[in-house]
Amino acid sequence: MSEKYLIGVDGSEQSRVALAWGLARATERGADVELLHVADDSFLSESVAFLSEAQKASEQMLNAEIEYARSLGFTGKITGNAVVGHPIAELEEASRSADLLVLGAHSGSRLAGSFFGTRAVKAAATAHCPVAVIPNNDANPNAAVVVGVDGSEASKKAIAFAAEEASFRGLALVAVYAWMPPLTPGLEYLWSEELVDSQRSAAEEAIAIGVAGLATRYPDLEIRREIVQAPPVAALVQAAEGAELVVVGSRGRGGLSRLLLGSVSHGVLQALPCPVIVTRA
Repeated sequence: MSEKYLIGVDGSEQSRVALAWGLARATERGADVELLHVADDSFLSESVAFLSEAQKASEQMLNAEIEYARSLGFTGKITGNAVVGHPIAELEEASRSADLLVLGAHSGSRLAGSFFGTRAVKAAATAHCPVAVIPNNDANPNAAVVVGVDGSEASKKAIAFAAEEASFRGLALVAVYAWMPPLTPGLEYLWSEELVDSQRSAAEEAIAIGVAGLATRYPDLEIRREIVQAPPVAALVQAAEGAELVVVGSRGRGGLSRLLLGSVSHGVLQALPCPVIVTRA
């Protein structure tokens, strides 16, 4: 059974960059594509007339984006869905039947304040499938795939996803483990060189466990290990500057974590140095 990619569209430049990225990936992997346009009803009148007009406008936008997708040369199966509602809620529901949700976002240190701007962060926190957020900047084709490693279950899922991606594309996998000495005001003098070495050894062990088994499963996969003494977000963003893709794990969807993506995933999405995929825990 073919994978299905759900791609959010709104006709903007950022959205079309993500659309092109999603279509190229779907072509490579033989995936089906569904485009989704959501007319935000947050500020609409609840009258039948207003909602009816919003639905028509949403359908017109969707049809235009399907035509644009075909103009890019995509020949695979493509369907569309135009709805009126709350964008995050509609994306969450639609993601139940998708293998990957693809959204666009502005490049730079901040995501845009529109549907596919900061809401992309919320979508990544609530979706039922991995979420790809695509910046509007020059890509680095045939570069490495970077993944964050921290020993958590979320990290293990991210590593598995990133390894499969790197192997499929014939790219190197860069596994990044970032660590910082505990910062206890007034007690910095307790940190001896021996304790720092101990922390470094623990980091090496964690990254070794994180990538264990990958060489057997993907014998041709080049795996680079980077242990960096730096804040995790800064380390991943720096490693991702020359990468084709960075993969980070989310904490899951239960309770408060459903709304809080996680400081590392959130921070990487805010910087968005290259396409970022957030996997599900």
